[in-house]
Amino acid sequence: MTVFFVIGGVGIVLLLLALIVGDVLEGALGFDGIDSLNALDSDIFSTAGVAGLLGGFGFGGAIGLAVTDTMWIAIAVGVVVGVLLGWMAGKLTGLLRRQGSGVAPRTHSLIGVEAQVITAVPDGGYGQVRLRHGGHTYTLNARAPVALDAGSRVWISGVLSATSVEVMPVDVLGGGGATSVLEP
Repeated sequence: MTVFFVIGGVGIVLLLLALIVGDVLEGALGFDGIDSLNALDSDIFSTAGVAGLLGGFGFGGAIGLAVTDTMWIAIAVGVVVGVLLGWMAGKLTGLLRRQGSGVAPRTHSLIGVEAQVITAVPDGGYGQVRLRHGGHTYTLNARAPVALDAGSRVWISGVLSATSVEVMPVDVLGGGGATSVLEP
């Protein structure tokens, strides 16, 4: 039974290492090379998948041995539990890796988008606007050629920096803005 506990403990240590050092460990163990060879699903051969396999085999085998007191049944239980845990851990890590959109929002893509003034923009000074575009909510510093009160609808007419834009009142467009106003 001690052997099963040691194998399960190695699985837990490997899982903790995978959580702490992540992709570095995958490269060191060579699992990133398996990705190109595996046509089915490369996430199963991740560090977390191998850790789940080892942990499940070790602790599942220990439980099987304690319940039945037969080694071959303990090994069979360990293999089944290990394969299931390894598969689930691999699928879960793959799901987490693919979760983000991977596209960083760019301020230049905001030109023409409608926004709302949240801090008044004085004549020749800066205020703030808030808008929603592409699933992201932005709060940006804003400058305008005319003074604008808080709550005014505006559209982004230019980009001054990564955090500052130039805005124009929606009235300049004839009452219609472009897209995505954010109501307070």
